Amino acid sequence: MAQERIKIYDAQVGQRILVYADNPDLFPYTIRLQIDQTGLDTNKPMPEFVVLPGNEKRFVIATFYIKRNIPWKVNYKFQYMEGDANAVHNDDYVYQLPFKEGRYMMSQGYNGPSTHQGVNALDFTMPEGEIIVAARNGKVVMVKEDSDRGCPSDDCLTDGNFVRILHDDGTIAEYHHLQLNGAIVKLGDIVEQGQEIGKCGDTGYATGPHLHFTVFKTDGIRQITIKTKFKYQHNKIGFLKPGMMYSAF
Repeated sequence: MAQERIKIYDAQVGQRILVYADNPDLFPYTIRLQIDQTGLDTNKPMPEFVVLPGNEKRFVIATFYIKRNIPWKVNYKFQYMEGDANAVHNDDYVYQLPFKEGRYMMSQGYNGPSTHQGVNALDFTMPEGEIIVAARNGKVVMVKEDSDRGCPSDDCLTDGNFVRILHDDGTIAEYHHLQLNGAIVKLGDIVEQGQEIGKCGDTGYATGPHLHFTVFKTDGIRQITIKTKFKYQHNKIGFLKPGMMYSAF
């Protein structure tokens, strides 16, 4: 869960109580909100979740109406995660291999036997400094490149550098384990498929240099990772397989 990133608060506007949310980040959050109130009415039930758009201030997530001559109060609990629960992945989209040149093994695939159990992610083993390219068009919404620490244990779990790109269907791709200062793009950049975005490294939970690639959305409680199809030869499209070598073209 993102910590201390979004702000939720309420304000009285005439005879209404509005519950607002602020999001300083460029990507959306999905919020699950539980509200307890007295002395207030509402004209519709609370939804299961609310999607808070990126870079948004005073976004109304709930509205209540004050009953006449009755004291009122409102309290709320909430949890939130990066991503859009309303996103529907375009399964027809054909992704590009995320490296500019060379031939590399996909060392771990979807629901892999070690760190990918229950996760739809791909690992490409490649040398430190190898150029990573965008597998799909989108907007750069998060960049971390200040870490020089990596190790094969949970101690380094939060030390991985990465670039996240928001797609037009609301899903987000993450390119993880970049080297120190390994981002080639910056926040807000619009990138095209095949554009250089970073340099491979071994920061975070890693046994050596590799690219960890995943596409995800959320339901507000957990991250939901998505299988993606790639064009891996001039005339072949499909899901990539662990243990196979793939060449840029």
